[in-house]
Parts: sequence; structure tokens; C-alpha cells
Amino acid sequence: MTPSEATAALFNSMPQPLTVSQLEEYGVEASESNSSQIAREILSLNLYWVLAAVDAHIPTQYRTAITANLLTAVRKAWWESGWCGAGTWDEYQPELHDRQAHYARLIDQEGINHMGLCAETASLIEDQGIISPEDRAKLLVLLIDHAPASEYGRLLDEVG
Repeated sequence: MTPSEATAALFNSMPQPLTVSQLEEYGVEASESNSSQIAREILSLNLYWVLAAVDAHIPTQYRTAITANLLTAVRKAWWESGWCGAGTWDEYQPELHDRQAHYARLIDQEGINHMGLCAETASLIEDQGIISPEDRAKLLVLLIDHAPASEYGRLLDEVG
């Protein structure tokens, strides 16, 4: 598999940003603006898992190209379409790096698993006032469904 093929496979396996009506299917009440903020957090969580899978399953010499290609595809498809709310892609980068470092610390130092990381993301979203405390458990179910961590590694194993 070429780096371009790996990038396309990973990008295509990532869940698309959720609409307000999809959030409502999970019982999560959100405005259009809040929906964009939730999409942004889901994107950060998925990028953490995707990039961890790249690090674990892709030979070193291809990682940089796949990561750069993937981030370009995400920027074009998610960011430039406005799915992730206000701000520019460049403004998002420090936030993404902070989330990546936070998630890595929780996984590496505290031994948190996939579900625990989804719970942490739900807490972050609640703490920002994007959802009500009553919707936190519903959001957790949604995050588990829309952050398929093990699928990314499995995908790279299958196509590699």
C-alpha cells in the first residue's frame, strides 16, 4: 500500500461530522453552533486514534507523508467546509496538539482505555458548556460509536 492509499483508507474510515438531527437521535440537544464544536472535539479524538494507529502500524519512513496527507485531507474536507465551527485550521493546531498530548498522557501514564478517553472527551465538552450535564451519558454513547479506535489499526493491518 502506498502512503496515498493508506491516507485515503484512514480518511474514508473516519466518521463524518454529525448534524444536529444526528445528535438528536442520540438524545443530545445541540444548536448548529454547538454541533460544530462537538464535531471539532470528535475530530480531535479521532485524529488522536488515527495518528496513534499510524505510529503503531506504519513503517517510520512513511509516517510523515501519511500524517501530512491525512491532515491536508481533513483540513480540506472538514475545516474548509465549516463543519468545525469558527476559527482557522492554523488556529486549531495548538488545540489539536494540546488534545493529543492530553490524550497521550491519559493513555500512557494513567492507563485509560478507549471508553475512558471517550468519557474524558464528554467531560471536556460538558465543561465547555457545549452540552448540559444531563446529556453527558448520551454523548458518551455517541463518542464510543463515532471514535472507532480499534478500527484504524485493524484497517492498516488489513490493507498493509
